[in-house]
Amino acid sequence: MDMQPEKKIDGRSLRAQRTYDEVHTKLVSTATEMYNNPLIENNKITVSLIAKNAGVSVATAYNHFPDNKLDILGSIFKSGFEEVTIDFVTFIEKNHDPLDQLNEFLTLIADKIIELGDAVRYAFFNINEILESGKWIQGEPYDVCLNISIKLAEQTPNIDPYKLAEEIFANLNGRTFLWMRFNPKFDLWSKFTDEWYRQEIRLIVEKALKLQK
Repeated sequence: MDMQPEKKIDGRSLRAQRTYDEVHTKLVSTATEMYNNPLIENNKITVSLIAKNAGVSVATAYNHFPDNKLDILGSIFKSGFEEVTIDFVTFIEKNHDPLDQLNEFLTLIADKIIELGDAVRYAFFNINEILESGKWIQGEPYDVCLNISIKLAEQTPNIDPYKLAEEIFANLNGRTFLWMRFNPKFDLWSKFTDEWYRQEIRLIVEKALKLQK
């Protein structure tokens, strides 16, 4: 029998971590709102301005975003993908069909991207800097698509899970890029609305599977 004494829970550490998480959530939420505010130029958004709008000290904000823009944008991506992951885990606990899982995962990503709006548009246009800085999300959406594609291939003959995952991921990024360029002032870019994006995302898996035949 293990007679080791139980470790005491440090209440102060738990409270400090809870406070840190709450402040971080508030800062990320404020940053997202500011990027979606048409009265604020995205390239003028700074850690200090976010701190002011969030009602926290500049020193506290820099503790969360020490690398300024890269930390802000990286945190927006991470926060959004964490929420997608939570919803997706709940879904797969109830639905074990890999085909349904692929479609649901893409739908959740599309809904979250639309929700983040101009914040994610601005972040995507700075994607190379975010990737090089290491501020990118952990667990690429591609990895999730590949894992589910492997499960689907186990049930369905003649499916190459790697080609399927690559096709899905390429189309997701392609549709997302077009959505990012939406501009109601120009005929071409005015077509890529939120609803267009949702409809296109719903078709990605079906189209990718047809290429397997």
